[in-house]
Amino acid sequence: MTPSTPDAAPAAGPRVSVVMTVYRDFRFLDEAVDSILAQTHRDLELIIVDDGNRNDPLFEDLARRDPRIRTVISPENIGTAAAANLGIAAARGEIIARLDADDIAEPARIGALVAALDADPDLGLVGSSVMLIEEMGRPVQLQPMPETDLDIRWTILFHNPFYHSAVAFRREWFEAAGRYRIEELVSQDHYLWFDMMPHCRARNLPEPLIRYRQNTAGLTVMNSTNNPRGRTHKIREAEWARIGLAYDLYDNARAGSITTFLRGQDIPLEQRATAYSAILNVLIVFLAARRPFVRPEDRRSARRLVRDMIDRMTSRPPEVADMRALRRLFWKLSPVATIRSSLRPSRQEPG
Repeated sequence: MTPSTPDAAPAAGPRVSVVMTVYRDFRFLDEAVDSILAQTHRDLELIIVDDGNRNDPLFEDLARRDPRIRTVISPENIGTAAAANLGIAAARGEIIARLDADDIAEPARIGALVAALDADPDLGLVGSSVMLIEEMGRPVQLQPMPETDLDIRWTILFHNPFYHSAVAFRREWFEAAGRYRIEELVSQDHYLWFDMMPHCRARNLPEPLIRYRQNTAGLTVMNSTNNPRGRTHKIREAEWARIGLAYDLYDNARAGSITTFLRGQDIPLEQRATAYSAILNVLIVFLAARRPFVRPEDRRSARRLVRDMIDRMTSRPPEVADMRALRRLFWKLSPVATIRSSLRPSRQEPG
């Protein structure tokens, strides 16, 4: 049997196609669907891909709920990446937005993403900060994300710069990137951003436009391994090579302390010297390397990134004996920011 859609699509379509793939876990599906139907931006369709569930009544009921809902049926389970490609192939919108079947979109989400794309023709990939929620919906914490194109290109050197459910992208750049890699069972989103970013600028909006559920039956948890970072080493190897560095963050403990710090959280005193030094040495090379789609505002982003990095490191310093070497690296990045930071008192470690 081949995948099929239950109704023929008219020639003219909506501006935005929201694509949602569904496999096995139906507990939060109604809430996810309702959050798209409640969007203030109305020029959209919702493509729901039944990834081999063999539950025809459920998906028939969904298709009857609203004329903007269309279902795509895969008779067999083909995996999230292939199912998403199938849904996007059936979509009619020039803008594709994603939403996982256990997450919730805030009402202004689609409108905000469309406005950002309309304001910048070079912008092809846009997401937002997210509100993390526990499994039954209680808010846990706001998770800010790297906002500017430069911040995102810096972040992907270390970890994923987007939450999948928060993202929308121009269909043309999705196709140019080669679509989702179907061999990537879990990290297909991370690889898609990596494949898209040579073609367009990227951005995250500061507003939390998604409630991201920490689902114990979610794709990442159900496909966990002893080394989840190993799935995406190839991305970082390629990105580091592009700027002239040999990737060396295969040690999960060392990489974990670096990504924890880069996500805005504090790390233990004994980890700081090693983590800070690694970050600064990569940052020096990154800022000197060529990047696509460079604009004047990227210089402001670079200055702000350097200033924030130096301020955070000096406010939570390593051991005194390690600071001299770090200050030499600070000076290479920005003498002004180094002098400015030296005038600020460091936070004292608890006794």
